[in-house]
Amino acid sequence: MNDKVADEINQLKNDDIHGASWLALHTINTLNLAVSQSQAATVKEFVGEIRLVAEELASARPNITPIAYYANQFLHQILTRCQTETDVESVKRFVESKGKELLKTATKAFSKTVEYASSMISDLDTVVTCSYSSTICQVLEQASQREARFRVLVVESKFGDKAYGKLTATELKKHQILVELIPDASINFLISKADKALVGADSITGDGYLINGKPTLVLAQAAKSKNIPFFVACESSKFTIRGYVSKSTELEPRFDKVPLNLVTGIITEKGTMLPGLVLSYIEEKSEEMAKVPTPQGE
Repeated sequence: MNDKVADEINQLKNDDIHGASWLALHTINTLNLAVSQSQAATVKEFVGEIRLVAEELASARPNITPIAYYANQFLHQILTRCQTETDVESVKRFVESKGKELLKTATKAFSKTVEYASSMISDLDTVVTCSYSSTICQVLEQASQREARFRVLVVESKFGDKAYGKLTATELKKHQILVELIPDASINFLISKADKALVGADSITGDGYLINGKPTLVLAQAAKSKNIPFFVACESSKFTIRGYVSKSTELEPRFDKVPLNLVTGIITEKGTMLPGLVLSYIEEKSEEMAKVPTPQGE
């Protein structure tokens, strides 16, 4: 593997600060780099080379679904092109172009998700959130720019020597958003102060779970017990769609697995989707991905 590409994969693997949306863009940039650095002489070599990079990216952060999602989308472009094109240089040029388009698509999806989610923040709302999500920070910052008056309860979200909620609180305070940091142990007691709960996502799985940083499960259960709407804001790239690159189903210790029956709605670049619709969408897209075969031979 090219040294520059390997360095980018290691950077992604060791990153414990950025959210899933940022890591998704890093994934696409790394795949674009792999294409530009490729020395493959045949289409078969090129496909194998990019597949290896995609697999390494997906395994570097197995619970961050957008990494595997965009790796699969990237490979999908290559494999589709290989059905009608056998010249490796032509395939590389095509993939370079599609890689740039994919980056624009990912950026636009993030922006639209933020736009839709921020419109749900009403004047005088109290919003509760937990863990760290670049998406949620952007949502709340955009709502603040609309001059909506609201406050945010941020659960500390401690795991090991880090308090991920403090990262969120610090980010929001930079934008003069009224923030109260609350201890993890106080969720059940303080949840009644909130009008709605809003969290990000690392994954939405096809078997009906939200994967997000601790203590998302406790927060969702507390919201359910008090009939407080619990929303998730995430791009559809965080839906676990079966494809060429598989991802580990083993949950990393700092993540929670939250049943979607605790979720009121999932706000995406397509608008707000009910959990059942999301599961149908995942199944449909997985079936589409399975229709494109891997090319055989040279």
